[in-house]
Amino acid sequence: MLMYDDSFVAAMTATTDEATMLGARMYGSEHVLLGLLAASDYVTQDVVETFPGLTVPAVREAVRAALDDAPHLARLGLTLPAASATAPSDGAARGTRPRAKHTPELQSALNQATAKWAHLRRIGALPKERKVSSAVLWLAVLEPSARGRRLVDAMQIDSDGVRTAVLSAIVPTGAAIPTWPTEAPVGPATRFTHWVFGHLNLPR
Repeated sequence: MLMYDDSFVAAMTATTDEATMLGARMYGSEHVLLGLLAASDYVTQDVVETFPGLTVPAVREAVRAALDDAPHLARLGLTLPAASATAPSDGAARGTRPRAKHTPELQSALNQATAKWAHLRRIGALPKERKVSSAVLWLAVLEPSARGRRLVDAMQIDSDGVRTAVLSAIVPTGAAIPTWPTEAPVGPATRFTHWVFGHLNLPR
């Protein structure tokens, strides 16, 4: 049975707080990104040392301003309404917590990342830890399907470089940093991992 370590639990707890602050009804990869940065474990510290612009205030503002939507609107000759960058939703005003449920984009990102993570562990490119750490959440947030990655890119931060920093933090000292797969075979162990993440309840 998969177990989560303290870094994973701390990131998820902070995710809850950030999603509540932003008035979200469900948890998305953008809230997980904020939770990782707020929890600031050793993986996150390594990432931020390399990418100092990746901070909670900066990402929070990018979420509020929907910075990842700006390029699409610009192509249409539109701009974001000024109020969208500052006005909290009703949920934020009430301070209500979102339901303990993932958005579809987060579930997809988790499924993709865990399949690739499991593949790299299986071939010995990543250590076979007994517990799942926050590194898996980082890898999910940086999947192409994740809004978290789009926000990082919109902030003009190299999302592939961030992923390299994550992988560098979890491989043994002196070991080669593995190439992150574009796709990975899904076996029984990965399907079980997907099931676990699909039934994950975030701390309340």
